[in-house]
Amino acid sequence: MKLRWTSVAWSVVYLLLLLSLATPLTVVTAFFLIVPGVLLYTTLSFKTFALHVVPVWLICTLIFGPFMLLQAIYFIVPAIVMGHLYKKRASAVRTILSGAGTIMGMFLLVLLISTVFFDFNLATSIEDMINTAMAPLQNMADSPLSAGVAWSPELSTQLSNLTVRLIPFTMVVCALIITTIAHAVVRPTLGSMGHIVPKLPPIRDWRLPRSLIWYYFAALLLQMFGGESVAQGFLGTILLNITPLLQFLFMIQSASLFFFAAYHRKWNPAIPVLLVVAMVFFPPLRIVGILDIAFPLREMLTRPRR
Repeated sequence: MKLRWTSVAWSVVYLLLLLSLATPLTVVTAFFLIVPGVLLYTTLSFKTFALHVVPVWLICTLIFGPFMLLQAIYFIVPAIVMGHLYKKRASAVRTILSGAGTIMGMFLLVLLISTVFFDFNLATSIEDMINTAMAPLQNMADSPLSAGVAWSPELSTQLSNLTVRLIPFTMVVCALIITTIAHAVVRPTLGSMGHIVPKLPPIRDWRLPRSLIWYYFAALLLQMFGGESVAQGFLGTILLNITPLLQFLFMIQSASLFFFAAYHRKWNPAIPVLLVVAMVFFPPLRIVGILDIAFPLREMLTRPRR
């Protein structure tokens, strides 16, 4: 009985999250949308799972039309993938990466179908959204209150082109955030239901491969000496995405070292948290992560003092 009512409750949460996609709250709720699906698929048989999910889809379709159904299907596929891996007791890292990979694969599939069958142009759509968002600035350009703010169609085009080129990086980071949030919510919830699944290693034990440093330096050299032809071509798009992605990974490695040092040096638990916050506002602190990968800093921190 407890499991049945718990499943109904998560179905209601799933419905509310789907309905929120039609509101400004989608900026936040989209990051939690796969959580109910993962929980329902992990704890129920496929038939019972369908009996919980399909009525939610029907309600959303009746209210907002078939487009909402497509969005629901988009998010339920990675939820099923993660739920299947939880049933198999797969490692947390594999589950998170598989879910993130599925989200990105679904995005590419939707983009391909939209482009081929519906003549959808992603670059034009993004430029239209930017123009709509920045229209007030453009209208203020000739106003004495503009204070030097000048927005032009050329800036809109440049920003939309940059946004399109950064889509791979954005998708990778967003997919990892969505699946990591899902794991952070799902694992303890499943534990309270009696379903024990593997957890991530403590952040202080995370170690990234040393080869990332060489990729980073190669990307920096190509950016500095590659010239305009490289910057504007396909290789430039790769560099534009891989550089911030590597920097993001180095920030994670820096956070790992902060927590490692706090654990072994018995620091106040608030210190590594404050260091991570400082790194968000002062990104050059990611150099700590690069040094942690390149040199045996952890061995130096744990070496007995004479």
